[in-house]
Amino acid sequence: MENNNPAKNLIEKLINSDDVYLSRVKSLGDTLKTLLKGKVPEGILQDLQLLDSMNPAKKRNFLKIILFHLNSQPYNEIKTTKNEEKPKNRFTIFDLEKYEINNLSSLTTLEKKSFKKIMVKNVYQALYNFPEKYEDRRVKKILKVKDGETGTFYAQVEDIKKVNRGKLKVEVILRQDNVLFSALFFYDKPYLYTYFRKGRTVKLFGKVSVYKKNYSLIQPDLLEEKEDPIDTIAPVYSLRGDSSIKTTGQTINHLRRGMFKIVEKFSDVKDYIPNFILEKYNFPPLSKALKFIHHPDENTDIDELNNFQNIHQKRLIFDELFLLQLAQKYRKALLQRNPSYNIKVKEDFLQEVEKNLPFQLTNAQKRTIKEILSDLEKEVPMNRMVLGDVGSGKTVVAAISSLAVALNNYQSAVMAPTEILAQQHYNNFKNFLKPYLKDYEIALLTGSLSSTEKKKIYKAVESGIVKVVIGTHALLEEKLKFKDLALVVVDEQHRFGVEQRKSLIERSEKKPHVMVMTATPIPRTLALAYYGDLDISKLDELPKGRKPVKTVILFEKERDKLYSVIKQELEKGRQVFVVYPLIQESEKTDLKSAEEGFKHYQEAFPDYKVVLLHGKMKQEEKDRIMQEFKEGKAHILVSTTVIEVGVDIPNATVMVIEEAHRFGLSQIHQLRGRIGRGQYEGYCFLMAPDELSQPQSDSSKEKSRLKALERLKILVKTNNGFEIAEKDLELRGAGDIAGVRQSGESGFILADLKRDEELLEIATKEAQEMINQDPTLSKYKELKDVVYKMYADKFDLVSIA
Repeated sequence: MENNNPAKNLIEKLINSDDVYLSRVKSLGDTLKTLLKGKVPEGILQDLQLLDSMNPAKKRNFLKIILFHLNSQPYNEIKTTKNEEKPKNRFTIFDLEKYEINNLSSLTTLEKKSFKKIMVKNVYQALYNFPEKYEDRRVKKILKVKDGETGTFYAQVEDIKKVNRGKLKVEVILRQDNVLFSALFFYDKPYLYTYFRKGRTVKLFGKVSVYKKNYSLIQPDLLEEKEDPIDTIAPVYSLRGDSSIKTTGQTINHLRRGMFKIVEKFSDVKDYIPNFILEKYNFPPLSKALKFIHHPDENTDIDELNNFQNIHQKRLIFDELFLLQLAQKYRKALLQRNPSYNIKVKEDFLQEVEKNLPFQLTNAQKRTIKEILSDLEKEVPMNRMVLGDVGSGKTVVAAISSLAVALNNYQSAVMAPTEILAQQHYNNFKNFLKPYLKDYEIALLTGSLSSTEKKKIYKAVESGIVKVVIGTHALLEEKLKFKDLALVVVDEQHRFGVEQRKSLIERSEKKPHVMVMTATPIPRTLALAYYGDLDISKLDELPKGRKPVKTVILFEKERDKLYSVIKQELEKGRQVFVVYPLIQESEKTDLKSAEEGFKHYQEAFPDYKVVLLHGKMKQEEKDRIMQEFKEGKAHILVSTTVIEVGVDIPNATVMVIEEAHRFGLSQIHQLRGRIGRGQYEGYCFLMAPDELSQPQSDSSKEKSRLKALERLKILVKTNNGFEIAEKDLELRGAGDIAGVRQSGESGFILADLKRDEELLEIATKEAQEMINQDPTLSKYKELKDVVYKMYADKFDLVSIA
């Protein structure tokens, strides 16, 4: 451990120095990074780049955390040499990273190559590269296997002959215990005749087909006759990864054999989940779970494994969910140790404000505002997310919250993703808060302002004259200094990175209260999993008088009906949105079809102005086109991007979703929320290809056709965004739902939020109880290290601490 001394000596000296010395020390981050490499978790090394910009108090706290790791974590116990395993030693998961796949002499060159293909560099990554499913490769007797089941079979070759029956080219007659069966091949290659020599005992793996008591294997794998550790319930790993490395039919077997060797030598991993939790839910130890998931016992129920219901799989799923929940609850506890602004409001504040609004608040808005006001009265920072269905009135909630702060003589900052949305918020805030705040007390700060205008706003904000500043990324400029920033509102928060939000939040003496808003309805399980560090308010009610949008599915052959409605609406002076999908994998094709669609709409409606908007345009160009449409100078807007969430175009009454079957339900629901925002009725047309209207003879195509129609019909049946989001999660999985946390996203390997809802509940409950009893996790050092390893950078744990 003597290697630690230079770093420890320096850190101890700095912790004991005064603030002046600490603020003067330069390039400290780089120096410590060099001294600490391999001695502390990677997350801490990454955060060292922020060290020089911290104030002395934060710097000192961060140095204490590093010292804690140096004093307690045995990082130097494993030398990163070409030596391999340490027999009978329990590894920590940190130790496993020290063993590089390339340095493992027990692996063959081809096994190492298979790991390179899936971009796995060390033993930790290998053990946590879990199988996607399992294949039954157990050695079996042919008569004991049912039609459609798989197995490995030893048999003697009786005969091999060429045949020409349809696609069939070669038939091999095999004998096993006086039972004859066939191996059938759709190709005729010379090596088949070498492998299937008469009288030879061969070993085959494949799926069994039984027809009129005749057993056959269709195109089985030809195996070496020797016993193989993978002749069991075999894991199936994804081979996605480095596309430059070519795979062969044997790559998956090389990977399995390599994994088998690694599991045998390295799966004896020290547990970090406390025993009382493991015993409570009958979970096996980590070492046993890791070994089992890569090499299940031979008598395990394969269906249970493939449905991820085995207790060893559940243990590892629990780990994923529990670590994420613990990181989020820990982050919340850390934040609440910081003092914030105490915002006091009169008892009748909300009733008074409502009297001066041009409309009545919904019950959901009142409930949400009360939850926010209650948070603002506390002296710990609020960290709340307002989930509002499309058109549910989030802006007025933000305006009233900002007013409460302004009446206490503090400031609020409202950050929107685009200029057009910032401008809209600015107009609405002025309108809602007219009786309470003067025009000059609400400012709009965007990138397009002249430097003279910006300077004027900077001065007014710094002096405290401006109580509410609304803007885009321009709010992040260092020249903008606040007098007392007590509330930060981030609209469509998934459009901003962690660093951007953080730089705004750190503009204040104390920690400001934070409110993030999104129009993406997030299913309960997703909210629980990805936003466990936030309190959540739901605006699940639409304002009175808001007409639900009529949604209709039309097939390509019915396009005339669509054009007829569009023509009627345009003649009434209304406007139309047309949206094409833009999916990453087919971005070029999608962009092309949108451009062609734009020309097509120009031809179909020659008397009206049609404009095109897509993601490749610069933001200023997008804003210009959107502004033109908003002002009614353009009549039809064709777009590939999700039209700016929240932009009000009261005159737009028709939304056409081209190739609707390629969108997520929540995405379509958000898009149709752009229309029917005025006093006119809105229509949403879901355009689908003609093949979806006709039953298909191919059973798999028919199944996907019915599924696509079932999804689209949900949008016809309901206008409730939360209901739609739940259904979307069920049908498509968490990865495809819009609005899932982008910075700090967990990237689950095993967990599936819909399937594992029960385990998520357990993980949330256990994490909360642990944090309630021990907010700093001081009693669970190993567990805390793992939380830092996984989430320190994603949740910014180091700088909060």
